[in-house]
Amino acid sequence: MISGVAFVPSTPMLVPSVAAGAVHELDLVRDASIEALRHVCRSAPERVVVVGAGTVTAWHSVGTGTLHGFGVELDVALDPASPSPTHLPLAHTIGAWLLAAVGWPGDRVALELDPRADAGALAALGEELVSAPMRTVLLVVADGSAARSEKAPASLHPQAASFDAAVAAALRAGDPVALAGLDRDLASDVSAGGWPAWQVAAVASAGGAYDASLLVEEAPYGVGYLVATWLAAGAAARVVDRGAPAAVSEPARLP
Repeated sequence: MISGVAFVPSTPMLVPSVAAGAVHELDLVRDASIEALRHVCRSAPERVVVVGAGTVTAWHSVGTGTLHGFGVELDVALDPASPSPTHLPLAHTIGAWLLAAVGWPGDRVALELDPRADAGALAALGEELVSAPMRTVLLVVADGSAARSEKAPASLHPQAASFDAAVAAALRAGDPVALAGLDRDLASDVSAGGWPAWQVAAVASAGGAYDASLLVEEAPYGVGYLVATWLAAGAAARVVDRGAPAAVSEPARLP
């Protein structure tokens, strides 16, 4: 069962050493992303599944992501206890960094999605997630449109802001049906790389009732950054106070 979902952006700028001089520009997004994951993990899940786009569809129980391409000598293992040379895509690297930032001690797995996968294949993955017997939190690492301004990665698209607003409305309402109903062609037009991950999360969450909260809706670099939480009805009553949050620190560099 899905006990909660944390939706966060996939920008490497969440990592302070990548952001460097611009680190404070993303303080709100970074802090909200960490708190979103921390919040849903208080519902006593048995595992966290990091869901994000990559190049193929694959499950990873181990793997290491690198931020070398962003000028930082930092590698992040999905499972620090089992570092592996298997390469993780950026979304899952950011997910692994967030798991380390909140100090998640339990099981974790990464679900990499092929952006070209058809709706049926994505739906099957969502159904596989919800049919698993263990209580599961989804960490959905995905960006909105990349076309909110002339300086955005995909330049300006007139429908980018309205597309992101539709995503934000679905997340705010805790509405899997609305999330699943996002137009794939429009998502492609506005360069919204998060579409596959949102589709899988929507199917996995279908039929549930959620205590939902939209924490961030911004586009600081012309890219839609959305942070939200969905906590399954009943799970809120089981939220455990694990004490004061630990200070955020970056994962140790792997040898």
